[in-house]
Amino acid sequence: MSGAAPSLEPMISSPRGSDLWQRLQGLDAEHPSDWQRPGPSRRALRTDIIVALIAVGLMVFSNWAVLELRKGADPSEVGALLHDEDPAAALVGMVLVPAMYGVAIALRRRFPLWMLVLSTVAFVSAFAFTYLDTVVTQIGYFLLIFTAGAWSNQRVMVTLLRIAITVGMTVWAVVDAFTRATLLFAFSESSDSENWISSVFTAYTLLINVLYFIGAFWFGNSDYRRAGQRAALEERTRELEEYAEALADERKRVGEQAIRLDRVRIARELHDVVAHHVSLMGLQAAAARRTAETSPEKSQQALLGVEQSARVAIEELHSLLTTLRSADADDADGAPAPDDGAPGVQAGASAPSTHTVEQVPALIEELRGAGMRVEFSTFGEPRPVSPLTGIAVYRVLQEALTNTRKHAGPEAPADVRLRYLERGIELDVTDDGPASFAHAAAAKHTNSAGGLGLVGMRERARAAGGEVTTSKRGGGGFRVLLRVPYDRQV
Repeated sequence: MSGAAPSLEPMISSPRGSDLWQRLQGLDAEHPSDWQRPGPSRRALRTDIIVALIAVGLMVFSNWAVLELRKGADPSEVGALLHDEDPAAALVGMVLVPAMYGVAIALRRRFPLWMLVLSTVAFVSAFAFTYLDTVVTQIGYFLLIFTAGAWSNQRVMVTLLRIAITVGMTVWAVVDAFTRATLLFAFSESSDSENWISSVFTAYTLLINVLYFIGAFWFGNSDYRRAGQRAALEERTRELEEYAEALADERKRVGEQAIRLDRVRIARELHDVVAHHVSLMGLQAAAARRTAETSPEKSQQALLGVEQSARVAIEELHSLLTTLRSADADDADGAPAPDDGAPGVQAGASAPSTHTVEQVPALIEELRGAGMRVEFSTFGEPRPVSPLTGIAVYRVLQEALTNTRKHAGPEAPADVRLRYLERGIELDVTDDGPASFAHAAAAKHTNSAGGLGLVGMRERARAAGGEVTTSKRGGGGFRVLLRVPYDRQV
């Protein structure tokens, strides 16, 4: 049967009584509160049917064996055993009892509560109609009491029924033993010693009967409790396996994200290092070409600038590669690298970039020396900033001026304003746009080819806890505005 039976726990007030009632039901603290034992499988049902057929066959054989052993007895006694004068009683004793036991054993795990009721009727009928087999009958009844306690999910009903059966059968056994002892001492012609031996044997039989029912009760509860514990363990194992799979997936995602962040980090650093110096070298080479005939000294000075820019670019690339290799070595050794402030980005992302806000004037002078017109002004009282903020300001300015040279031309003026505000630094870079149609056409072609510099600026700003806004100016030109805190707040 299925469905939850009403609970008697509200009727048990004391904690000790509640604990006893839980134990009588086969429950404990580790038992899942909402767990119900699943029904038997098809294979288990087939096994029960086979066991039932074997039990019926043994009962019939046992009954026949007893009759064979008693063939030499008084015919009237054998006739009484076979209920020759009562065909109905003979039908119950010889046919119905084995049939009821067969049905009960075959369906004991499918309908454990009702099969216990049926087997109880068969057990009482076997004694009431002097059924000759006693071995298979008692073994089968023990099995059915055990199965009811082990498989029934109606714990209240099956517990009350088993308690009633145990108490009833114990009282029956006590009354029968007392009656036998009384009759033995009252009417027996045997000696007192023989009567006492018979009494001891009767008491021993009584004890065996009591242990018989209590054992079936206890073993059934133990099996049900173990099944619940196995189910809880399997559930916890399944949850742990799911957690392990989720953890493995998360590790995989984190690893993939780390690889992507490393790629972004390397691309940003290479762009910052290469783009600026290559652009500067282009300006210096152009200046050298224009002054080669009219002013050889200026041409030579421009070529020296190209050489210097190339040397600096190589040094910064070397520093970048050295830092990346060092970071890989640290990771291999298991030493944690310091965070540069960007989620998932390690110190290697900014370690080769040692530029700070204090180096901004030197960058301006370098560009002016290459022939670019740059106006630079600062507002407010300079304040110390974190290395992450310093490199963000420097690299954004470097990229903004590189874009000015690239899109507006080397002769286009740029205005740089560095403001020290209450909560952070504001860098404002503007230009007037291309100085000629040729530069405008070149700028249009360049804009259609990429845009990685703007992406790098935004990544720098986010890593420092700030933001970059870019926009076209109304009268022509472009504006880059960076706002970052003095120290990144996580």
